[in-house]
Amino acid sequence: MDIDTDGLVEVVDEARREEGLGHLRQRNFQVLAADLVGRKPAGPSGRPTMLDVGCAHGWFMESVQHHFQTTGIEPDARIAALAVGKGLAVRKGFFPDVLAADERFDVIVFNDVLEHIPDIDAALRACVRHLRHDGVVVVNAPARTGVLYQTSRWLARLGLPASFDRMWQEGFPSPHVHYLDDASMAAIGANAGLNIAAVRTLPSMTARGLYARIRTDRTVSAPKALAVSAVLTVASPLVSVMPADIKVWLLQAS
Repeated sequence: MDIDTDGLVEVVDEARREEGLGHLRQRNFQVLAADLVGRKPAGPSGRPTMLDVGCAHGWFMESVQHHFQTTGIEPDARIAALAVGKGLAVRKGFFPDVLAADERFDVIVFNDVLEHIPDIDAALRACVRHLRHDGVVVVNAPARTGVLYQTSRWLARLGLPASFDRMWQEGFPSPHVHYLDDASMAAIGANAGLNIAAVRTLPSMTARGLYARIRTDRTVSAPKALAVSAVLTVASPLVSVMPADIKVWLLQAS
């Protein structure tokens, strides 16, 4: 996986990324946190354990830290350092390499991560090895059935590939290598010994922070970002009732 582990690539403006995605992800993470708290309440031994793979700034860890004992893994040295600086238990490196063979978790989470991993089968098999009994794997990822993906794909076929390239994050330090749907997730999970227990959708866009989110890509000019954000803001009510661009699959060992 071609990730900028040393934090040397400047294609992505991390300050704008945090500004652009912070509100949306915090809101979505609160929904996910509520789901998981209901499924994995604290027992007599204390808080259940959670592993956040590719935890980035640690936003999801912060959302659940009062309910779960959290550990994060982040390959980007700069981002891992920022998360550690907030007092979060984050290890710099790759999953599952930085785990001890006997480490087990009640929940393993991939928030906008699995689509970046070339060998999904190996990643999910590693999850099974590191899950406790009745543990769950949460995959929060962009869906190939979503309206933005399908629209950008259609535009690419008409000779306008820019939005489709952006969907795949071409030129980014860690581009997308997969887009998933229910059928592919079920098949990949089954190969690893995991069954889909639940599926839900989450919003992929809000007007708040949209300009900053677009300018996360340093190659996008300010006028272009303004124009695109204006179009998407106007279209957002329609997008909200179309097929969702983010899906969450909860998997359990079969």
